[in-house]
Amino acid sequence: MMAEEKKLDHQEEKLDQTSENKSKSIDGEDKDELPEIEVDREQTDTDFALKLVETLISFNNEEISSFEAINRFTTKAELSCLIIFARSVPLSPIAAIYPEDAFFIFKGVAVPKSVNLTETKLTEIEEKIMAGNDITDDNLHLLDLPPEMLNAFEIAVTIYNGKAEKVRTSYLAAVKNAKSQVVEISAAAVCITIIIVTAVALLTN
Repeated sequence: MMAEEKKLDHQEEKLDQTSENKSKSIDGEDKDELPEIEVDREQTDTDFALKLVETLISFNNEEISSFEAINRFTTKAELSCLIIFARSVPLSPIAAIYPEDAFFIFKGVAVPKSVNLTETKLTEIEEKIMAGNDITDDNLHLLDLPPEMLNAFEIAVTIYNGKAEKVRTSYLAAVKNAKSQVVEISAAAVCITIIIVTAVALLTN
């Protein structure tokens, strides 16, 4: 009888140990998998954010039509996110402060289109999405987006605004350089004119 009880206790002890080992193993696997899942989710959010930014920039540059821009997205949530994103970025943030066309012997400086979303283009893409996908202003709320898409939206806005600032800085630098050339050439022209007038006056006398 004692032998049987000892045998039974040994089996129970072995079973408990096995269960404990399995539990540890599962916990270890979960801990290893969690960071991977988190990384995958973040990568997916970033990829969608870049897709939003690249689509809007291509549309601004007239590299793609509004139809092509819309066709890059498939679900109703994605299209809603595209509209909300387009509404969230600044409209025409870079104003022309220098002639775009050449004048006299000087070159113009074109206003960059990449981040210059106009109200006309925004309206165009809004109307086409709403007309073909049963989307209205009533269901275009940021907080109605899925959590992962909300994160992607925030990333996209940050990326786009960062690009807009860089493009604006580059445009202002180009304008400053163009103005400097105008001043230098104009000053040189004035000097040459004075020299010629002076020389003519001396020769005349």
